[in-house]
Amino acid sequence: MRYAVITTDGTLAHRTRGGDAVDTVWTEVGPEGPDRVRLDEDYGIAGWVNDVGLTRPETYPRNVVASCVLAALGAAAQPYAGPVVVTGWDPNGMPTEICSLPEPDLVTRLHGRVHAALRGDPDASDTEWGHALRTYADWVRETSTD
Repeated sequence: MRYAVITTDGTLAHRTRGGDAVDTVWTEVGPEGPDRVRLDEDYGIAGWVNDVGLTRPETYPRNVVASCVLAALGAAAQPYAGPVVVTGWDPNGMPTEICSLPEPDLVTRLHGRVHAALRGDPDASDTEWGHALRTYADWVRETSTD
């Protein structure tokens, strides 16, 4: 299975692993287990975070870059914590809906645009999208989840 991981420092890695897809996601997000982040279904992908990530900030710090990437892919606007995994998602798949990431370049391009906007690159940050993204990133850093 091909998938992407965005670590808490904002680094993106593409990985391929054989075996059970659920076990792969579980291994990446942490031992407490994964929680699916619903994304725009037109992409055929899903995000995955640790089920208790926001309640354990010492173990799973907020992932600002991944929160921005997920929001841009249609996720609910909220902070996401810990490593974030992006996989393919087939709602009709058997025995599980998790599958290989269909377009890894989509995540790579979006991750690059998010980084550029957050660091203030003129081409990415001097746009309405760039301003909105930086405002969202500030909110992710500062909002309380209590």
